[in-house]
Amino acid sequence: MAAPDTVLTAFAEHARSRPHSPALLLPAGRRHRSGRGGFRAVSYAELSRRSDALAAGLAAMGLRPGHRAAMLVPPGADFFAVAYALLKTGAVPVLIDPGIGATNLRVCLREAAPMAFVAVPRAHTARRALRWCPSARLLVTVGPRTPGGGRTLRAVERAGAARLPFAPLPVEDQAVAAIAFTSGSTGVPKGVEYRHSNFLAQVALLRMLYAVVPGEVSVATFPPFALLGPLLGLTTVIPRMDPTRPARINPERLADAVTTFGASVLFGSPALLDTVGRWGARTGRRLAPLRRVISAGAPVPSQVQRRILDMLPPDAEVCTPYGATEALPVTSIGRELQGISEPGVCVGRPVPGVDVAIIPITDEPLASLAERVQPGEVGEIVVRGPNVTTTYADRLVATAAAKLDWDGVTGHRMGDLGYLDDEGRLWFCGRKTQRVQTPSCTLYTSPAEEIVTAHPAIRRAALVGVGEPGSQRPVICVQLEPGHRPSPELTAEVLARTAAHSATAGVDAVLYRKDFPVDIRHNSKIDRAAVARWATRRLR
Repeated sequence: MAAPDTVLTAFAEHARSRPHSPALLLPAGRRHRSGRGGFRAVSYAELSRRSDALAAGLAAMGLRPGHRAAMLVPPGADFFAVAYALLKTGAVPVLIDPGIGATNLRVCLREAAPMAFVAVPRAHTARRALRWCPSARLLVTVGPRTPGGGRTLRAVERAGAARLPFAPLPVEDQAVAAIAFTSGSTGVPKGVEYRHSNFLAQVALLRMLYAVVPGEVSVATFPPFALLGPLLGLTTVIPRMDPTRPARINPERLADAVTTFGASVLFGSPALLDTVGRWGARTGRRLAPLRRVISAGAPVPSQVQRRILDMLPPDAEVCTPYGATEALPVTSIGRELQGISEPGVCVGRPVPGVDVAIIPITDEPLASLAERVQPGEVGEIVVRGPNVTTTYADRLVATAAAKLDWDGVTGHRMGDLGYLDDEGRLWFCGRKTQRVQTPSCTLYTSPAEEIVTAHPAIRRAALVGVGEPGSQRPVICVQLEPGHRPSPELTAEVLARTAAHSATAGVDAVLYRKDFPVDIRHNSKIDRAAVARWATRRLR
């Protein structure tokens, strides 16, 4: 089979070769009482037919190649059908996490200026009340039509079905396929322009790195990742859960989905795996069919990985690709992580075709990659490769700040700090904006927090700086494991640990929190800016 040249080609090939195989297994709603384990199957043929009909209907309404279309649709049959229909029209789906809040949603939608707004009734109500998307002229409601919500998705599909067959217009591999907004965990969300070539490179890397074979069953707990399932030829199971709160997943439901359908692949955030692993340790429940657990969004703590491994067969592994919305995967590590004893967060070796460089830390824009630091020295991580995106949508300043020329190829500054060891492995040290700059040294969040969380009483930790950069006081904030309480003895033990390592030099205060504010997408990245403001108030 020849290599596909666009996302649509990849999907069409799987739809032709295995039309009756299930592309999706979705929780059965009120209209679908039948189906294995309360799920219903959507075959590749059905997904292809529905997306064709919707594409024809949307094109008849005036949607054209290059038009942007905001999608506020929960993960389900309509979510996948709409996404692939938009791609077939040549339109550009705009993907935004609804959990980022009404203010950020309004900013993102204003910035993207979509021509179409395809959303559930509640989102249409918010669009009218909060004046979202004044640019939208093509309105489609996924569900019962609301006043001012345009046509229903079902009406669009019926109209399009009468216009079949639908022939997608030719698309160049460098055309923008989608705009995916970042989580905004360290600032205002930015719209990342994904070209067809970026998507295809990402799919090829995932297939190669994790030996993904068409026909395998994958449980996907993150909707954007689930969209890749039909491009890989997988049967994608969407478990019953709130995708904006992965840490609150019901582990038993997830385990039932894995065992019922014989899933061999699971994608979940570190916070989700932490919830599942703790449940498994309490109950002794196993996830026997799984062979690969893939986790991204934040580093996977070693204790989380160990608990998940205890639930898996002996030959299974937990794989942690490192990357970002702008570039994924960059590196990956699996079983090797269990053999690393030195403190820190090792995220593995660069994946084939992706280059990694470490440059001196600077907050200024750079035109080109001119200087690198020595192995073992912490600096900013820069990457290039076919899966690395090159622009933010309508953000010239942000693009200039994050991109540079690397020998004629666009490189992306990850905004993360790290170093390469003598074996070529990348070690993650935290976000550049979250480094703590004291009068005598600079401290990095990830190494410091790894030292503190090695204490058995501590579940999570956050290193923050109180004061202005250059004169900050380094403070460790901790969340305790259940059954433990703050005490002078525990504080003394933590400070003894910090005093013994250069990565925590100068830490002289320990503050206790019941929980940490985290990102909405993966529930894994601690909002250290909010924690720093809290710590400042506590120490006054």
